[in-house]
Amino acid sequence: MKKIAIVAMTLILGASLVVGVETLDLEGETVSIKAGPTQPGENLSLLWLEAFVSPKTVKQERILNLGVRVTSKVEGVSATFDFAPKGLTLDSTDGLNWSANYIIPDGVANGLHIVKYDIAGKRGTIQRTVDFFSETIPAQDVKLVKQVDSEEGQAWPLTVSSTASALVVDGSSLKILPGAMVVGLAKVSWYKVLFEDGRQGWIAAANVSEPMDEYCALGYEAYTNKDYALAVEYYKNTVAMEPKFVKGHYWLAKCYAKAGNLDAAHDSIIEAIRLDDRDVDSKVFAGLLAKKFFDLGYAKFRAKRFNEAVTAYQKVIDLKPTSLVSWIEMGQSYKNLGFTDKARSAWKAALGVDPDNREVYALLGVDSRSVALLELDNKQITFPKTVAKLPPSLADDSLQIVKSGKTNKGTKIESALKSVITLTKSLGSPVVEKGWKIAKQGKNVVVRYVCEQERGVLESFDWLVDIDTKNVSASNDNARLIMNRW
Repeated sequence: MKKIAIVAMTLILGASLVVGVETLDLEGETVSIKAGPTQPGENLSLLWLEAFVSPKTVKQERILNLGVRVTSKVEGVSATFDFAPKGLTLDSTDGLNWSANYIIPDGVANGLHIVKYDIAGKRGTIQRTVDFFSETIPAQDVKLVKQVDSEEGQAWPLTVSSTASALVVDGSSLKILPGAMVVGLAKVSWYKVLFEDGRQGWIAAANVSEPMDEYCALGYEAYTNKDYALAVEYYKNTVAMEPKFVKGHYWLAKCYAKAGNLDAAHDSIIEAIRLDDRDVDSKVFAGLLAKKFFDLGYAKFRAKRFNEAVTAYQKVIDLKPTSLVSWIEMGQSYKNLGFTDKARSAWKAALGVDPDNREVYALLGVDSRSVALLELDNKQITFPKTVAKLPPSLADDSLQIVKSGKTNKGTKIESALKSVITLTKSLGSPVVEKGWKIAKQGKNVVVRYVCEQERGVLESFDWLVDIDTKNVSASNDNARLIMNRW
């Protein structure tokens, strides 16, 4: 019965959410999204709700596509940002699909930001918070193979494939008909374009056809003719038009390598593998490129050029993490440069490749009976990977939610935490309180209280927070102990 209900919900959602968002690609790589039913106790009861921001990472162009989609009509949706207290109202023609475009103002710092959606209905208002990154980067230096006049340098011809409403830089909108020609200047979920009348604006990428196949064919032709510089320019255009085009990054890496630019080849193949770690061609080429960097690192190490050896070996490890010699000699290079901690970290990583390697134990100054201590060293400095520093408002709200939250026995979490630490100290265990740490962990906010015990061992109490529903859940054993026993 549960499966039938889920299928029915999906069908209802699909039927009701087509209008207004048909051109948006809701994929995790391009869209930051929070989705699910409302929770018991919230002011609105919705079978399903999606709040999203596109693109997830804002780079050269600072335009955001904002949206909320629901299965039951709501009366209004507004959005506010952590850097701009004055909000904006989203538009809807049916009460189900709400959207707006927003240009991020100048001066907004790079890093993690949030948009808060207030969703209003007859019974009240609920909130959904979605994060995105601002990451201003220099424009890519792309030479045009097929010349298009543009003052911005990077551009390609586009043909409008379906009727579209485009946003002009001055804030006005422009209706574009199929067959119209525009010049692509940049692409996120939307294209920044140059219209025939000379004005610039934005148009949804789904409404234009791109010369992707043509550039791929021309790039391969240039590669086979050994004109690697020309091939690079063609393939750079393909990944500029479609950043997730795995084969574009793969061929770009091959072209860079043939042209002698190994560093650029490294970056391109790493991106290809990041996008699809099962792509066999990319994996094979990464191994071949790792061999080139290994030969370079090997030569630099023996020439006592340790800085350069570290750089080369790091690239080997990026491409082939199981390269034991690279870990060992990178550690030796660090030691010769005076970075003892980095050297030990590299050698510990080498043990992950070959746990029985006596040379590594000798470099670390221990024997195999000390492996447990090495593992403890790793644990005491390793916490769940965080993504970015939170905006102050979100960090403060998340911390307050945890502090005022209750354990399963009704005690405030902050009071319970103090009791545990006081008890630990009373038993003679030295404890240095490092304080609260708040950060992103995947799609969640993690609030962590860190303490340092004897021999520098770090312990933490971790909670995950849903900023919208104010829900708090323990995320490690220490926090679970507090929630269940205090």
